[in-house]
Amino acid sequence: MSTTKTDLAEAGVPVVVDQSRRDFMKRSGAGVLSLSLVSLTTGLTPGFVKEALAGINTPQYQKWEDVYRNVWKWDKVTWGSHLNICWPQGSCKFYIYVRNGIVWREEQAAHNNACSADHVDFKPLGCQKGASFNNNLYGDERVKYPLKRVGRRGEGKWKRVSWDEAATDVADSIIDSFESQGTTDGFVLDAPHVHAGSIAWGAGFRMTYMMDGVSPDINIDIGDTYMGTYLTFGKMHMGYSADNLLDSELIFMVCSNWSYTYPSSYHFMTEARYKGAEVVVVAPDLNPTTPGADIHVPVKVGRDAAFWLGLCKVMIDEKLINRQFASEQTDLPFLVRTDTGKFLSAAEVEGGFEKQFYFMDEKDGVLRQALRGTLKLEHTPALEGTFNVKLQNGSTVQVQTVFERLKEHLKDYTPEKASAKSGVPPSLIRELGRKLSKKRASCYIGFTSAKSYHGDLFERSLHLAMALSGNWGKPGTGSFAWAYSDDNMVFLGVMDKPVAQGGMAALHQMAEDFHKRTMATDPTATDEMGNIEFYKAVTSAVGLVPPAFWLYYHVGYNQLWDNKAWQDPALKNTFGGYLQEAIDKGWWTKDHLRPAKDNPPQVYMILSQNPMRRKRSGAKMFPEVLFPKLKMIFALEVRMSSSAMYADIVMPCAWYYEKHEMTTPCSGNPFFTFVDRSVPPPGECKEEWDAIALIFKKIEERAKARGLTEFTDHNGKKRRYDELHSKFTMNGQLLTNEDCLKEMVDINKAVGVFAADYSYEKFKKEGSTRFLSMGAGVSKYAHANEVEPNKPIYPMRWHVEEKKVFPTHTRRAQFYFDHNWYMEAGEALPVHKDPPMLGGDHPFQVTGGHPRVSIHSMHLSNTFLSRLHRGQPVVHINDKDAAALGIKDGEMVKMFNDFADCQIMARVAPNVQPKQCIVYFWEAYQYKDWKPYDIMLIGLPKALHLAGGYEQFRYYFMNGSPAPATDRGVRVSIQKLESHKNA
Repeated sequence: MSTTKTDLAEAGVPVVVDQSRRDFMKRSGAGVLSLSLVSLTTGLTPGFVKEALAGINTPQYQKWEDVYRNVWKWDKVTWGSHLNICWPQGSCKFYIYVRNGIVWREEQAAHNNACSADHVDFKPLGCQKGASFNNNLYGDERVKYPLKRVGRRGEGKWKRVSWDEAATDVADSIIDSFESQGTTDGFVLDAPHVHAGSIAWGAGFRMTYMMDGVSPDINIDIGDTYMGTYLTFGKMHMGYSADNLLDSELIFMVCSNWSYTYPSSYHFMTEARYKGAEVVVVAPDLNPTTPGADIHVPVKVGRDAAFWLGLCKVMIDEKLINRQFASEQTDLPFLVRTDTGKFLSAAEVEGGFEKQFYFMDEKDGVLRQALRGTLKLEHTPALEGTFNVKLQNGSTVQVQTVFERLKEHLKDYTPEKASAKSGVPPSLIRELGRKLSKKRASCYIGFTSAKSYHGDLFERSLHLAMALSGNWGKPGTGSFAWAYSDDNMVFLGVMDKPVAQGGMAALHQMAEDFHKRTMATDPTATDEMGNIEFYKAVTSAVGLVPPAFWLYYHVGYNQLWDNKAWQDPALKNTFGGYLQEAIDKGWWTKDHLRPAKDNPPQVYMILSQNPMRRKRSGAKMFPEVLFPKLKMIFALEVRMSSSAMYADIVMPCAWYYEKHEMTTPCSGNPFFTFVDRSVPPPGECKEEWDAIALIFKKIEERAKARGLTEFTDHNGKKRRYDELHSKFTMNGQLLTNEDCLKEMVDINKAVGVFAADYSYEKFKKEGSTRFLSMGAGVSKYAHANEVEPNKPIYPMRWHVEEKKVFPTHTRRAQFYFDHNWYMEAGEALPVHKDPPMLGGDHPFQVTGGHPRVSIHSMHLSNTFLSRLHRGQPVVHINDKDAAALGIKDGEMVKMFNDFADCQIMARVAPNVQPKQCIVYFWEAYQYKDWKPYDIMLIGLPKALHLAGGYEQFRYYFMNGSPAPATDRGVRVSIQKLESHKNA
């Protein structure tokens, strides 16, 4: 064939088919396809394939060239990508090769160019997971037909039913819930991240929006919320592109392992080193990223804050800080009363605004109000000093700057003292403190930080070091916390009509109204603050709620989280005690506390979600506490997950390459990628959008048959059953994934993510496009910088160059919290605290993350990838620890704590720190008795994150509230099993 691969992909046309799909299916065994080289060779049967792979039999060919040529035949090539993304990646562009109706091969499409001639390109983008995904499509665990449970929940006994029967059972259960409870709180949708796709996630938003259902915020649920960043800046979606590292001189890789989790862009780190940058990996173990770095900082598990505060102490003591930057961007010059520890307020000084704060003019010693509407300094604030100030009532109080308090606070973080706390050598603390003060530095913060109980203290301390050195808002700087445009998903969820009919114009007007109301209340407010208020309303409208509350009230997590022996000893109360106090103070409302405590859920929908694996201790709590309460569990899934095993109804869905989709990239890799429907889905699999539309149609039919017209939402308003389907599909205009994908292109055009003249046809032809902005939503303002296609992306320029204030209590990057809870807990300033004894008094601390061969656990059943590792769950433990316990490499061990246990294979590893043990993601069915290591992880949320009363102490989509995912550093014991045969 003379047609090139690129021509084929762009044209999307088939070429000569050498055999019929039916014959191919017969030859390959129809039910279970082995899409390896041998399965694509003429004349081989499945039995022969197994014998050949086992070495029992060998194929006979006339010539070796016959095999090679046969392998390299295809019918068509389409664009594709993988939606189970590896943040901050998630948009690798692939050629998808189809033969006889089967996807049999993927290949990276090296089309993602550099932003400029001075920077490295993004090619080729892709890893071994993406290059072998086709094998997942035809795995044994794939669900192809609707199934109805016939045995006990979790027993695994099913019967095949029609879509109509399955949808009828689901519809009746939803109606029963609404009618019996008189509210919609009984329906809970546990939706995916974007792992099912942008359209599927948008469909989930739209489903709960139409029915006023409840959806626990998955981003917070899985621990992808950087609370320390959020508390410091009032936001967290501030990310740079991978090529921004090329403008850095010093790069910190923190709580991350790019070699495993970001393989397709790992080269940016090494390319930056070629340009002279130094790379510093901060990690307990000598992880696989470390050999490519210049310096390894061997911090102990959970002790990162002490390391960063040691750097701050060095910079301050050696007078290396950027005083201008710290004075302008942060609250360090603000005055605090020495008697109460509270910010000096205009309400006390002159009877003014309670949130108007002060600094002391360094030149003339005059008390001045800190401007709330701009960061521009009209006077030079004093950073150091203690002063006397006369109050309105005639009394005099002593005040001092936050920086003065910080200097006193840091006496406990000399390099020697910080070393004792963190395990990092004092000489290295001094060296890195000096380097940070002099170099243009960036920091990548991995999600392990967000999954550590005191991860907020890690981040607050890190950001303090970056503030003192002036390292944000400029090229080559920034502390990565990911930023991306989610407008296409969120707005698809709440638009009343398509873009072409003014749907986006209506939403823009709503956002503008929120901005006007915000400005009317406070003339110094910014567009960002108005947008946050708009998103808070959208969050409530689509039923998103902080996940910790429903887990605490309805899934039995109060049994875990109210154990005082496991929590921070500095806290005066249990998690539940703080929660009740926060509710009593009005910080959390009925919109957050859903399902209501006295209205337990009745119908639980799983949308490409596996709560029994993803939720800490979910494998125990969900089947024991939640599932017995539920009248219906149904799952829209592509495969039989451990959670789907407990469902009453399983509805089969199309997977990647089997439906029209687009990726949802973040700033790390700023390209949207087109995902084509390369092949039809197998059996009776449906796209998620189509399946949900069918459920709505069936609800209308069943309600009419039962003589029902209306139901009552959680606000007491009436909604009509007979409008659900038409509203969901925008009066029949969005019936398929391709309809939705076209609409998402229009949404992206309307918000400036795509060019105004861009088209769906161009997207389909080219396969990818670089985004031009962060959209019109939260990320646009949180990122605080324009996206320029010919430059790397970096955040927070608006704050540094345009002097825009932060959406915080002080309107600055805030390092001092005078909130009563934080002061009582000793966390008013960033501080080091040892991790609490989560799980009990046990010697080992668990860490983990994404494994080498599987960005997400679903790839661990891939037969191709299983050849690259031991093929079963493994715990990595230090060689000396193993020797002391009499454990040899490859032996089975028992891991346990005060809550649960599991059996797992030991891998003896000298690169692991003593008393650290590492377990990466694995599926529950790969463990004995389906008891995964996740069952022990508890996930106790940090109770301080229930606090309110500060501008940044709030919740909206993806941001804020306690995360029930603090699994790093959980305590366990390990012991050798008497019988250590491999599981």
